[in-house]
Amino acid sequence: MSVLKKELADINAQIEALEARKQDIYKASLEASEEDKVCNNVFAYSLASSLAPSRLSGINYPIEVTGVNWGNPCVLPKNRKCQLVAIRQACNDKTYVGIHVGDFPLGIEASYHPDSGVLSLLNACYNPAVVIPDLGKVVMGYEAWWRRIRSEEQLKEITDGDIQNTWYVELLNVAACQKKGKE
Repeated sequence: MSVLKKELADINAQIEALEARKQDIYKASLEASEEDKVCNNVFAYSLASSLAPSRLSGINYPIEVTGVNWGNPCVLPKNRKCQLVAIRQACNDKTYVGIHVGDFPLGIEASYHPDSGVLSLLNACYNPAVVIPDLGKVVMGYEAWWRRIRSEEQLKEITDGDIQNTWYVELLNVAACQKKGKE
């Protein structure tokens, strides 16, 4: 075996050992005391839960890809029925009229099939896309507060009160108050 191949094999063995140790730490953290937890919030706990078991079992790197299966290559949005919306960007106090043009993928999901060597790719994590003609840009739903306009009466400003009365903002406010009470 050449010197470079041996060095690379040694590095890969170290990486595998470190990954295994990291997974052991995440697994132990799930049952640890609050003081010893690596992850102390719901989102991090969920991440730790997904990382605790080996997610790479059965895949030895480097891999040989014999084919690519693009499951949904269409870049056109889902739910393509255009609708007028009132939209207020999170970083802006002004409400605009926008056009919801559909839901676009934000990422790609990949899976590898070691038996066949095929890499499967799928569009994933769809989010509404809204064209704001006055600004000449597309804003994703997660960047703004928006609602469909079904009648002329609904064409009004999105107020701070509207934002504070959104269910997930109320939930975040309750969680923040509970955390403040514990401190």
